[in-house]
Amino acid sequence: MIWDKHDAAWRARLAAAADYHRAHGHLAAPATTPVGAWLAEQRHLATKGELDAARAEALTALAPDWRLPHGADWHRKYHLLRAHLASGADLATLTRDTVLAGVKIGSWLHRQLTTWQALPPGQQQLMTALSLTPATNPLAPARRARRTFEETVQLLELFLHREGRVPAARETIRVDGDTVKLGAWLAKARHRHRSGQLPEADARLVAALFDGDWTAEDAVLLRLSWR
Repeated sequence: MIWDKHDAAWRARLAAAADYHRAHGHLAAPATTPVGAWLAEQRHLATKGELDAARAEALTALAPDWRLPHGADWHRKYHLLRAHLASGADLATLTRDTVLAGVKIGSWLHRQLTTWQALPPGQQQLMTALSLTPATNPLAPARRARRTFEETVQLLELFLHREGRVPAARETIRVDGDTVKLGAWLAKARHRHRSGQLPEADARLVAALFDGDWTAEDAVLLRLSWR
């Protein structure tokens, strides 16, 4: 009868753990709570090899990672993010400033993806299950599409129109928050044209902005009225 009472009490606590798991999706309950303290005791017994095999199996059936191999804090944050995505949230809406339930989950996610190679295989597998890997990192800054030659010629035309002169070799301009090395670009285009490496169509685009030889250092603008 004494054993039955102990077993009944254990089963009651297991039921409480099951309730916690249904509510939170994990068994990383804080050790300051009754269910968390009980789970911590079961993990301690399992580590010492003193947890009954049937009880260990019951906990594993409830949550395969009940022993929290990656630490309670990691599992709590992982499952918080997992639940957020499972609710239908779009990965693309995550930023480094994202906060969930008072947790800076964006900063946490950034650490996981930028230290990926140092993560144990188990953590990598769990993150991959959420489609979160360095290759799919939603926090990575979007890569700017490379500006075409024709688009840069248009920027050069605007510069000539505004300034009434050719940009200096080290001159830059700001376009949509991006720094464009317009002077260096023109110098490179001149060099490529002199060496026969610039496509004729590209050369014509630039030449249309100048009167005479556009590759000369003292090239004259075609439209002096721009001044």
